Parts: sequence; C-alpha cells; structure tokens
Amino acid sequence: MGGLPYRRQLRDFLTLSLDNCMKAVNADRGSIFLFDNEKQELVLEVVKNTSDINGGLQGIRTRLGERIVGKVALERKPCLVENIDDFPAFFDLPRYSDYQSKSFLSVPLEYGNELIGVVNVTEKTAGGVFDDQDLKAVVDICHHLGIAVFNLKNYLDRQKEERDALLAQVALLEKNLEHSQKFSSLGKLVGGLVHEINNPLDGIIRYVNLACDCVQEEEVIKEYLTEARQGLKRIATTIRSLLDFSWSMSSSEGVIDTNRAIEESLFTLRHYLTSHNIKVKKETALSLPKLPDYRLKLVFNNIIKNACEAMKHGGELTVATDFYDNMIKIRFSDTGDGIPRDIQEKIFEPFFTTKNMGEGSGLGMAISYEIVQRYQGTISIESEEGKGTTFTVRLPVHNLKIE
Repeated sequence: MGGLPYRRQLRDFLTLSLDNCMKAVNADRGSIFLFDNEKQELVLEVVKNTSDINGGLQGIRTRLGERIVGKVALERKPCLVENIDDFPAFFDLPRYSDYQSKSFLSVPLEYGNELIGVVNVTEKTAGGVFDDQDLKAVVDICHHLGIAVFNLKNYLDRQKEERDALLAQVALLEKNLEHSQKFSSLGKLVGGLVHEINNPLDGIIRYVNLACDCVQEEEVIKEYLTEARQGLKRIATTIRSLLDFSWSMSSSEGVIDTNRAIEESLFTLRHYLTSHNIKVKKETALSLPKLPDYRLKLVFNNIIKNACEAMKHGGELTVATDFYDNMIKIRFSDTGDGIPRDIQEKIFEPFFTTKNMGEGSGLGMAISYEIVQRYQGTISIESEEGKGTTFTVRLPVHNLKIE
C-alpha cells in the first residue's frame, strides 16, 4: 500500500477511536496528534467538529513544549482543565480561537516509554465541565489506544516498505523488458541483414585491396581507394558487432566456468593488453559454481577492450571474482581515464559510443547488458574521471537452470 492508502487507513482508525473517546465523556469536539519521532514534532492527524470545514488544520505541526498539546506531550501527564482561566501555566500558551468551552481534557498516547501522540477532547455537551471521572475514562481508552496505534503504525509501515520494494522491482522489470524488447526488434532485423551484407562486403574489401596494390603510380586513385577501404572497414566493424549480437541471442548448450572464461578472454585479447602496456592483476576465488553458457565470454571481452581503450598509455587491470549469497560477483577495475558522470547511464544503450567515428559500433556494452539480463543478473559501473572505472557483474546462481 502506498503513502495515500497508508495515511487513509491510519486516519480511519484514529477517527473511529476519537469518536469513542468523545462519546465516553459526552464531548462535541476532539483531535488526535501523532508524534513524529524523526522531527520531534506533533502532527494533527484527526480533528472532529471543528469550524475549519476545509481541513486546513489537519497536518499542522507543533513542537514539544509549544501550545497546550506540546506541553502535555513533553510532560507525559494527563491534563484535566475545568476552566482554563484558573490555570496560570496555560495563560501564555495559544489556543484555537473558535473554542467556546474553557474546559478540556488532554491525554498523552504512549506505548511503554515511547510517545505515540496526544488525544484532546473539549466542548462538553450542554456547556458542562469535565471532571475526574471523565479524565479516567479517556485515560483508560488512551492506554489501549496507544498500544493499538503503535502496532497499527508498525504493521502499516512494514506493508508500505514491502509495497515500495515491490514497486521498485516492478519498475526494474519494466525497464529490463523495455530494453529486451528493443533488442528483440533489433535481433529480427539483424538475422537476415548481416548475412545479406557480410558476403558482398568481404568481396568488395578484397577487390579494393587488390586495386590498391595495382595503382602504385596513380597516387590520386590510390588515395580514393584508401578512403573507400577505411569506410568499408568501418562497415565491417559494425557488421562484426551485429554478428556478435546475433550470436549472443542464440541458444547455447553446456555450462561455463567463470574463472576459465576470464582466462580465455585475457588470452584472446593478450595483444590488446600487451600493446597498451597493461598489467593484469587477478584475484579470483576458487571453485565457483558452473553457469549455463549464455555467451558470458562476450561480456568479458567487451569490458576488457574498453579497459584497454581507457589505458592507452599503460595501467593496471584488476580482475576479481567472488561467490556469496548464491551470487557470483565479477569485478573489472582499470586505472584509466574514467567515464564522465553524465554519460555513465548511457553506455549500455545500443549504438552509444564515446569512441571516434569508425573506432567502435556502440554495441559492445549493449550486448553485454543483454547477456547479463539472460542470467537474471546485473551489470553496474562506478567511475571517476582521471582515476579509473570499475565494472561489476553479479550473476545469481539459484535462479538459473543448468542442463
């Protein structure tokens, strides 16, 4: 239940309780304040038969010690006033101007040593004056009411927390679904497109290369062919990324060992690491549970490539694995340039890239995100410009079916 239903249920209960208090002592008006422990203030939750027909009084706040209700809450003592003019202690404390009676009862609501609020009743029927018997009746009701309100608030708070957590999960699922739907639509296009383009593209590149070899004397023609070749290479890079995407969407049989997959990725990309003068530090846990093979190695390849790009002048890449609470955690930390905060949330979007034209397709991290989603896991980023970036992949084990 959200904030509005939560408040409504609590106020409905308080309204019914206030009615009972008023009937018990023949009072025509009443109010209940609840104590906000965090702000150390009393909040008017329920008011009955006030001249304030628009409800503007509801929700007003009073500090401990302020007004009569604040003084009663501070001292934690029931108060019977037969005639307020006979109580010097209340002379300087403001009251609401529409009260006709000078007699009222004000009783603190408590649970153990904890202040819950204050109940007030006034305007005794036919202009009467409240007495000790009236006070005892309200005190008895407030004793049980304090316990009931405490338990109800705790129950409603727990319900609200559970609902908020559920809504957060639903929002995350909707976000993941939207992301997956984008990939699903793209996947249908990729399946036929890459094969239609890739084969003729290979032939074009081959013939352009042959033409470049044959025009050593014609510098202008060679320049044009060189430009064409660079453009074709950019197209080929995009096609390879699309093929990776198509491959990641296909089903796979068997299982994968996370540590071994990391080792294979580091071996495959050793030329990247060596050429960029990057030192690799491994902190891998032993005996990680096996996972179904959903192309996890592609995730590692893309993260390692990004780390190399961020450390063009050398650095250190730390790769760590761990397992706890049925969750495999893989962390890649580099000492590179870092990623600006304003684009960190965009790096998992398809075709988003910070690289120069022709240096990347912008699909690598989007593919990685989609693969991690197939594991029902998460991939997150922490980065600070000039200090490096950490990608953390968390993969739950208990939700995965291994055949």
